[in-house]
Amino acid sequence: MSNLGNAQNSPDIIGLYNLGASSPEGGSHLFVLENNNYAITYFGGILSGKWKITKDNICEFMPIKRNEFELLGRHNIGLKGSTKICFNGFENSETFIQLRIGKEEEITMQRVFNPDANCFSYNPYVYTFKTIANSISFMAIKYDDSSRSIVTIENPDEYNDFVANFIEIDSFSARPFFATFKDEKLYFEEEDFSHRTPIDKNDEDVEYIKNMIDAEANRDTIYYNPSYNIFGRSHRDKGEQNIHEHHIFDEQKNAYINTQLYTEDIEYKNSDESFEDMSIIYAYTALKEHSQKSVKYKINEKPLFQVNCK
Repeated sequence: MSNLGNAQNSPDIIGLYNLGASSPEGGSHLFVLENNNYAITYFGGILSGKWKITKDNICEFMPIKRNEFELLGRHNIGLKGSTKICFNGFENSETFIQLRIGKEEEITMQRVFNPDANCFSYNPYVYTFKTIANSISFMAIKYDDSSRSIVTIENPDEYNDFVANFIEIDSFSARPFFATFKDEKLYFEEEDFSHRTPIDKNDEDVEYIKNMIDAEANRDTIYYNPSYNIFGRSHRDKGEQNIHEHHIFDEQKNAYINTQLYTEDIEYKNSDESFEDMSIIYAYTALKEHSQKSVKYKINEKPLFQVNCK
C-alpha cells in the first residue's frame, strides 16, 4: 500500500465508508483510495484530496487547495481586439470583474449579475469586452465576508477568449480532518465511526471518482467546445475522455477536430445541437499568476447580465 506517512505497521484503511449526518464533512460516502487519494461524494458534488497516516497512526485527510477564482484562456483570432469571457458559477454570489489594461490608480469593479438575480438560464453566460486586458480582477461579496479582497490574475500571453470559474469555498470544507482506524472502523470521534467496506476496483462509480480526482488534480488544460461545454465529462459511464482518441490538432484553427464529424465552419453556427457538438474542441490553459489584496475600489452597478423572472 502506498502511504505518505510511516508505511511500516500502518493500518490498511483503503475502502468505502458511509458518512452519516454527524460526520465532519457532512457528506454521504468517503472513498479512501490507493495512491493516497480520497473523495467525499455527496448530493451534487465531490470533494477530493490526499490522505496519510502519521507516526501516531492518525489518519489525516487534506483537501485539495482550490482558488476561489479560476481563469483559463486561449488565443481566438476571430475576436480582433476584443475579449470574450464565459462565466461559470458567478451567479452563486455577488461577483464583480474588471479588465485592466495597465496599473490603473482607480479600481472599478463591475457587477457580473444584477442584485437579487434569479431565473438563471441553463445556457452559458458569455460577455464580449471591447478590449484586451493585461490582467483581470475578480471580487466576491459573500454573506459571511468581513473582508473583501480583490483577486487579480495576470494575462502575460494576451489571451482573449476565457473561461472564468467561481468556486465557492467555505472554510469548513477546506479544512483537513482526522480519524483513527481500529477494528475495521474509521473513528472521527469516540462515538462517531464508520465501518470499512472493501472497494470493487471494477465498479463504474469507483472508476468515475478516480477520473474526477485526476481531473481536479490536473487542471492546467481543460477542453471546451465553441459553446463552452466542457469536453470529456458529459457521460458518467465513460469517465474522462482522451482528446487524442478521436480528435487531431488543426494548427490553422488552433483546435482539435474530429474529422469524421466536423463540418466546415460549424463553430460559427448556432443551433439547438451546438452545445452538445464535440466535433471541434479548444484547449484552454490555466493562468497561474494570482495576487490577492485588500485595496480601495469603486463599484460599477451596471451589471454585465440582467437576469430576472419575467
